[in-house]
Amino acid sequence: MTPASHRAQLVGMLAEAAEIEHCLMCTYLYAAFSLKQNADEGLEPDELAAVQRWRREIIAIATDEMLHLSLANNLAIAIGARPHYRRFNFPIAAGLFPADVSVELAPFDEATLDHFVYLERPADVAERDGDRYEKSSYRRHAVAGRLSMLPDDYSTVGELYETIAQSCELLVQRSGEATLFIGPRAAQLSPQDFRLPGLATIGTLAEAKQAIDFIVQQGEGSRAEKAGSHYARFCAIRREWQGLKARRPGFEPARPAARNPVMRDPVVAGLRIHVTAEPAASLLDAANVCYELMLRLLTAMSDVPPRSEEAAARRREMADQTLAMMHMMGDIGSALATLPASDKHPGINAGMTFTASRTVLAYLSAETATLVLAERCGCVADRLATLAAQPGALPSLARHAQALRRFSDHWSAEHAKRWPALGHKVTPSAPPPVVPQPTPAPVPMVASRPKPPDEARGRDVLLLFDTQRCIHSRHCVLGEPAVFLANTPGEWLYPDQATPERIAIVAHSCPSGAITYERLDGGPNEAPPLVNVARLRENGPLAFHADLQLSAAPPNGGSRLRATLCRCGQSANKPYCDGSHNAAGFRATGEPATRESQPLALRGGALRVDPLRNGPLEVSGNLELCAGTGRTVDRLTSTRLCRCGQSQNKPFCDNSHAVVGFVADGV
Repeated sequence: MTPASHRAQLVGMLAEAAEIEHCLMCTYLYAAFSLKQNADEGLEPDELAAVQRWRREIIAIATDEMLHLSLANNLAIAIGARPHYRRFNFPIAAGLFPADVSVELAPFDEATLDHFVYLERPADVAERDGDRYEKSSYRRHAVAGRLSMLPDDYSTVGELYETIAQSCELLVQRSGEATLFIGPRAAQLSPQDFRLPGLATIGTLAEAKQAIDFIVQQGEGSRAEKAGSHYARFCAIRREWQGLKARRPGFEPARPAARNPVMRDPVVAGLRIHVTAEPAASLLDAANVCYELMLRLLTAMSDVPPRSEEAAARRREMADQTLAMMHMMGDIGSALATLPASDKHPGINAGMTFTASRTVLAYLSAETATLVLAERCGCVADRLATLAAQPGALPSLARHAQALRRFSDHWSAEHAKRWPALGHKVTPSAPPPVVPQPTPAPVPMVASRPKPPDEARGRDVLLLFDTQRCIHSRHCVLGEPAVFLANTPGEWLYPDQATPERIAIVAHSCPSGAITYERLDGGPNEAPPLVNVARLRENGPLAFHADLQLSAAPPNGGSRLRATLCRCGQSANKPYCDGSHNAAGFRATGEPATRESQPLALRGGALRVDPLRNGPLEVSGNLELCAGTGRTVDRLTSTRLCRCGQSQNKPFCDNSHAVVGFVADGV
């Protein structure tokens, strides 16, 4: 492959690299979404465990491709170009990539797995492509001396990146480093935006070569089956597949998802399945708009360099909404693989199409961006709310609709705040129609028939103790033993044995919120903290101190400012801790490594915590995540915290709940 002779050709190479990473990410996600997840889908227990592990591994590899896409775009920005998030629709037409690079959406089977191994193969390793992947015979050749961005051929993705590195060196030798790297570093994605190990900004030749080497060594073009590379990981899955297939020839790990599903009647039929059946067609439509919004938000982030606290907060909001869109796509993409695609294709299920936007992804201006985002988020919110009201709907749709409505309201308020003189308003869309359905039985978020809190009224204070919230941290019996008489039958609370101020100190130190009080002497009651904090208790729960907006109400009206929430997955009183981590032998550090983060513009305020059904704790609001010793681990405005006990990235969720079949009530 010929190195670039000028900046525009290098920009073209980076655009093709970004498109390949983007396409690989989508194809890996599609295959992962097609994998079976439940015991009733015809798999033996050990087969199900293997398939769930594969799903997790493939999603992790797809996340790496997102990292590679981000690094390729960071390098593009560094040399003065816009980030490139556009691509062509699947299946990718001949000529857009080398003839040897065939990219399409396919369910996970032996041919698909062989294809993934082939795409990620090292340059010096011979691999056979999947049987089903037919290729045209052509060559692309860039003529030397051209001003246009003409594509050239390469045998592996690693070769493309090696040529990009050579091009950077040649252009620096010719014009100097300062002439090549002219783009703003602040416009690039950084670890402050997304917690992707390896994500870095670029502003020098050394940093560019380091980023390229990282991409190549992590997967594409590594020179051996290096442990941890994409090639090695797909090879390991293939070996396990072959073993399971040899033991039981009828082993089928995937659902019958369509190969190359499309949203509109294809002009060229054959390798495409038009999704027309409901509810799949409407779900697919909404999922693709979430995908479009995700790409538009990523593009817009480069226009919001965090040079002020206000800009940094705006950029964090964009990043948080981007992650939320990803989670929506994951939930809906997996559900689509279980739904019939079309009456014309019986036995074939739908799938996420990742339909690309025909329009430019960048917004015209910040003013128009806020209005258009408000409108678009509101439209999708209404659609998901309508679908959520239908019988048998995906449980998470209602929650996603609420999140999108919050996003719409946020952008509408942002516009009114920043440009009040314009007077534009987002026209509220009509409320979604109500689809009659049987009223489901309420799902209890906590144990039924809770025991009323113990209560003792003194001269100056009303003392309450919720035994269901207590995790026996013993601040009470050690701090005020005359007030809290441990192991005493009958009455055991004596609030007159201490001043209201001393009782307040004990209550405020109770991490679970079991102890609450009401001052009867006119003194101040407990107020929300100035800084929202979640502390990681060693081998134990998450201890929150914040103005908590819990979708799971406290069992008996306990504290809404303090709560210990289960993260071992074993509590019988979820989402609250009940001490089960001790009997379960749960192990999780309370001292994880510090993550790079910027101080929050606001540190208090309402903190919303939603325990997701069969999933993690979804947290939104200002939060400082602290180690048990008080050291700040991270500063966040939106995150998902593990509560299944199985994440390999505790305290953060890594989707292990889906792999292990975690079951818990939630929203």
